[in-house]
Amino acid sequence: MSPSHSYWKSIPRKSLAIFLLGVFCIFSTFGIASDIIDMGREPVLHYILGVVLAGSFSIVYALCGFILRKDFWKAVLPIFAVHFALMNVLGRVLPAAPRLPQMDTSEIARLHDRLMFDALAVVAAMTLGYAFFLFVFITEGRRYFRVHAEMALAAEIHHVIVPQIEMKLGEFEFYGRSVPSSEVGGDLIDVAGSEENWVAYLADVSGHGVAPGVVMGMVKSAARMLLSSGDDSRHLMGRLNEVLYPLKKPDMFATFCFVAKCGDGLRVGLAGHPAILKFSAKTGEITSLEGLNMPLGILPDGDFATSEIRSESGEMFALYTDGFLEASNAAGEEFGIARFEAELRAYGKESLDAVYRSIQESVARHGAQFDDQSLLLIRRI
Repeated sequence: MSPSHSYWKSIPRKSLAIFLLGVFCIFSTFGIASDIIDMGREPVLHYILGVVLAGSFSIVYALCGFILRKDFWKAVLPIFAVHFALMNVLGRVLPAAPRLPQMDTSEIARLHDRLMFDALAVVAAMTLGYAFFLFVFITEGRRYFRVHAEMALAAEIHHVIVPQIEMKLGEFEFYGRSVPSSEVGGDLIDVAGSEENWVAYLADVSGHGVAPGVVMGMVKSAARMLLSSGDDSRHLMGRLNEVLYPLKKPDMFATFCFVAKCGDGLRVGLAGHPAILKFSAKTGEITSLEGLNMPLGILPDGDFATSEIRSESGEMFALYTDGFLEASNAAGEEFGIARFEAELRAYGKESLDAVYRSIQESVARHGAQFDDQSLLLIRRI
């Protein structure tokens, strides 16, 4: 759906109705002009129906433009044919009075009064139309700038909550970025802890806009609170699920994955999230680390399994959201996991920011972004 189409669909019905009334008033003057052309000889019923037809069909034309956009002409042409036919029928059924070869004083006075009425009707219709347009523009302008300010504030909060990650903890380095598909995203990347005990995680809240962004902020707050309390990473997803379930809307959930320092090894966990990819610098192979847990927030409680793995120097872990995989080209072909893995193999030995750039640029060349795109890379130095 185009942004302009979405905008018109978001306008309150009252404002849309008043706007269409303005369209009616402005273009009803075509019916009045018809009477002026006929020198005030149209029957009263013809006059009224002509004004109503001109204003009503202008509303139909406007609605066709809103709904059909570039294809509006497909509907406008047949509608114009109907409009033209109705005007011809009106002219034949209620024809204008014959033109008098000579006009006496009373006829001249009647013509003067009729044309004066037409002139005042045009002024009244134009004034009403302008007033209706002005009301809508002021009302919707205020609403737009209020919403725009709120979205700008929400976007600023999003940048604060989900900053770019570029850091080292002990023998591990981290790089991550989250690019929302709109002003506010529902993705979260974060690294918390010390050199001996850290957790790097990524969450993807369902939906788009402010509501998922708020839930995303709650997920980060809860995760930081749990991690600062010394809770073991094995219980992280279960605890987050308990916190998230009563706070979000019924149809919302969050997929989640993490990698945590666990003694000499690592612990990984996934909840309804795409597989974590492990790239080996020695062999160039990629291993998928998957989990069968359901997403967070669907059920009030549950067990979330995690697993321990070993890592070697040079190995890199990629935590990502499906916004990368679902980017589609003009033919509807998604970027997909195969291309994603190919980028990791080709650039996996480069610096982490170079790996990120190669994937982001490859996805951008493939197709447009329709969902939040977040990537968190972890490498053992």
